[in-house]
Amino acid sequence: MEGGMIDMSSTDTHADDGRVTRRDLAEGRITKVLDPERTGMVPVRDGGLRFDNAFQMAEAAKLMATAGPLLPEWLQGNVGGCWAIILRSNEIGISPLTLASMTFVTEKAGKQRIGYDSSYFRTLVEMYAPIKERLAARYEGDGDELVCIVSATFKGESAPRQFPPKGTEKEFTLGKLRPERNQYGQIKGSPLWDEKPALQLFYAMSRDWARMYCTDIVAGVYSKEELIESGFEDVTKPTDLSPRLRERLRGPVGEGFEHTKSSIEASIAAASTVDAKMSGRQSAPAGQPADGDAPAEAASSSSSPPSPGDDAATADKAS
Repeated sequence: MEGGMIDMSSTDTHADDGRVTRRDLAEGRITKVLDPERTGMVPVRDGGLRFDNAFQMAEAAKLMATAGPLLPEWLQGNVGGCWAIILRSNEIGISPLTLASMTFVTEKAGKQRIGYDSSYFRTLVEMYAPIKERLAARYEGDGDELVCIVSATFKGESAPRQFPPKGTEKEFTLGKLRPERNQYGQIKGSPLWDEKPALQLFYAMSRDWARMYCTDIVAGVYSKEELIESGFEDVTKPTDLSPRLRERLRGPVGEGFEHTKSSIEASIAAASTVDAKMSGRQSAPAGQPADGDAPAEAASSSSSPPSPGDDAATADKAS
């Protein structure tokens, strides 16, 4: 080891020892990633896979990790993350790929948490809550005074439960719920707050309805916007050239997850080139404009809006 980097000679020594590396996963080297005998133990049923034990899930996770653009970036080549997604999808009964597309990585003070689309909450409610029919929505007011009222009636009850609770509607207007903007005028949350505010209000109120009336179903899980409001940042697609970039690129180090020195240095060089182009006349710290004026490219890189995947499902989609 030299300067905290992985020695190329040690990597070459293990090149053919049978261990699966991140590069194998990222490049989809299926013959190395999968063992035909072990993979053949994972039963397939109509609509997906069936697992009899955690080992079978691990085999499926290795294959899932090679899926490339079908996964959000944080899961590409990440066997452990894919294993967790498969486990949770098996618990709640939806496709691992569908669940993966609902996830985002957020970070605060060096600690990371996974956030979910608001559509995730509605999906769980409409699959598992004992309600007579799907969540319904009605609107009151206009402009920044617009309010979305979500309701549903539980089985065995005659009156619907609603959110916002009766008498508190004016505390949940569009103007009060819309997130703040960053220094470039971009919304700190889903772009739907600007593009389709009525739809975004429905997603937000559905999430809060679920949290208020179905805590047992959604406990411990938070939407990306809730985490951002509490000080976390979306780092699903990190673009800053921070002092921690080298550690991010290296990823988990250990058996089965080695990155070569050349791939790390190549990634850093590529990021440095992009950062230099974005910073204009002189380099600037990550997220800060150069010479006082941030070009459009820098604004996009430093504070890029969250992926449109957050809450971007259509209203008639089971979300």
